[in-house]
Amino acid sequence: MKWLVSVRSKEMRWLSRGKVLRWFFELHDEIRMFQARKEGNVQVPTDKQWISDLTFLVDVTELLNILNLQLQAKDQIISQLSDRVRAFKQKLLLLSRHLSAGNLAHFPSLREVGLMEENVPKYMNILSNLVLEFDRRFEDFKHNATVFELFAEPFSVNVNTVSEELQMELIELQSDSQLQNKFTAVPLLDFYRCVPADRYAKICKHAQVMLSLFGSTYLCEQAFSLMKCKQRNSLSDSHPHDILTLSVSQLETNVERLL
Repeated sequence: MKWLVSVRSKEMRWLSRGKVLRWFFELHDEIRMFQARKEGNVQVPTDKQWISDLTFLVDVTELLNILNLQLQAKDQIISQLSDRVRAFKQKLLLLSRHLSAGNLAHFPSLREVGLMEENVPKYMNILSNLVLEFDRRFEDFKHNATVFELFAEPFSVNVNTVSEELQMELIELQSDSQLQNKFTAVPLLDFYRCVPADRYAKICKHAQVMLSLFGSTYLCEQAFSLMKCKQRNSLSDSHPHDILTLSVSQLETNVERLL
């Protein structure tokens, strides 16, 4: 029952909570029987309403976990992060439409116990509030959608929607068949390396700004993982700082020369 102890731990990471919910649902019968043999312990509810709410929470949390993992992927550019968030919002809207129709295709846990019709308005309200929360937290993505599109799809973006100072260069770029072929043949970062800075100075400057907007979640999670070690409680304050500096740095240490 080690995982059950981890539920109570204040140091449990957010991503682990989704896994714990899944494990708890899959083992809730066994947990209930185990708890029933322990006098004075809190008993696991068995009513259908409570189980239904649990399964709905499991399904939604697992979707959130998928998004979190996607945002933690290494070397993503800002337009990719924006695409991930936009796709997640569309998934929430799809879930809401399916719920209203009684379709549980994307609710595998809830489908196992069955949907109670009286719960539909409550669950739809939860999904609606989640969409509003994402709109609030990622409001900058919405306001800069055209800016991201110009960077990610320079040959298909509408010239009339971009900044006036970029329009002339953008028309020239969209008329350059050689660069258009290059755009379809190489990754986005390599494409902008091929764009002549003397001819498309403003477009290149815009690309540099976009490439500087990196996601910090991956770096934070990487640093956290690097600092996990069995001896961490016995280390002084200076040791973690030195270990973190060496671990996160992209520079390779020439140990032989140092020795």
